[in-house]
Amino acid sequence: MKTGIVIDSACDLPRSYIDAHQLYILPTSLYCGLRAFIDTRVPEPTLEFYRQYAAEKNLDAETEAFSAEQITQLFLEDLVLKYDRVLVITISQTRSLIFRNTTEASFAVLKHYREKRQEAGLSGSFYLNVLDSKTLFTGEGVLVHEAVRLLEQEETSFARLHTLLEELSQHIYAYLIPADLYYVRNRAAKKGENTIGLVGYHVGNLLDIKPIIQCHRGDTQVIAKERGFERALESLLERTQAAIDKGLAMPLVVASFAGDPRIIRQKRAFMEFELYAQNRGIEVLISIMSTTAGIHVGPGAFSLAYAAR
Repeated sequence: MKTGIVIDSACDLPRSYIDAHQLYILPTSLYCGLRAFIDTRVPEPTLEFYRQYAAEKNLDAETEAFSAEQITQLFLEDLVLKYDRVLVITISQTRSLIFRNTTEASFAVLKHYREKRQEAGLSGSFYLNVLDSKTLFTGEGVLVHEAVRLLEQEETSFARLHTLLEELSQHIYAYLIPADLYYVRNRAAKKGENTIGLVGYHVGNLLDIKPIIQCHRGDTQVIAKERGFERALESLLERTQAAIDKGLAMPLVVASFAGDPRIIRQKRAFMEFELYAQNRGIEVLISIMSTTAGIHVGPGAFSLAYAAR
């Protein structure tokens, strides 16, 4: 039986990894000013978005999850014909409607797939599972990497796969450092949230304070504040080194940068961290942060995730 893994466009993994493992991307609709397009994690348009977003700080940018109807159509016209089993891994349902809409779509897909497969001359049943990653961006990348490993290296049943990944999601820690509080503050205000209050925003700008935001089990909170992006980055990497020393659930750290990843890889703290991880057998994957994520956190933001033991 052929198994497919579907990720949403907010999942941060290198495009080369996505292509090599034939991961299917569930798109997100993006609206930037008068432009509308679909985010499928193509690197060059993503970099162009960050250049424009940095130049036009007040650019009216929005994301919109595919509706249940759109997702149903995508499955019935494509995925049920390509695969016999599909696992969909989504961003935390506390931050997006993708999980809810995909779950709703799954009922319609399982009800109507037989007709589509029979028309294409395909026999056998089609199975579909939807998993809430309970994390964001790079955290999704950690979970997807393990899903790929389980499918490629182990004889794991489809039902068991979902259970193992759900267990792992409880141990994933994802972090975010915004380079400019304006974007986080502006997006939160539009959604009626108060992640960074007005006073905190003005004080943060005045003193160049950068928060380190953690997402764990669907809960998002500021866990530390540092003077300047460089110090915040050092602090997060020190925290990650300590987690490596204690032992990770899998030898992997996933990172992303809202811009050209070469910028972050040239920073001394990150170069030292990569060497530290490599010497301990830890793989570090770094990619361009998705446009879907970047709209919310702004150009220059950095994200990192791992699964603690």
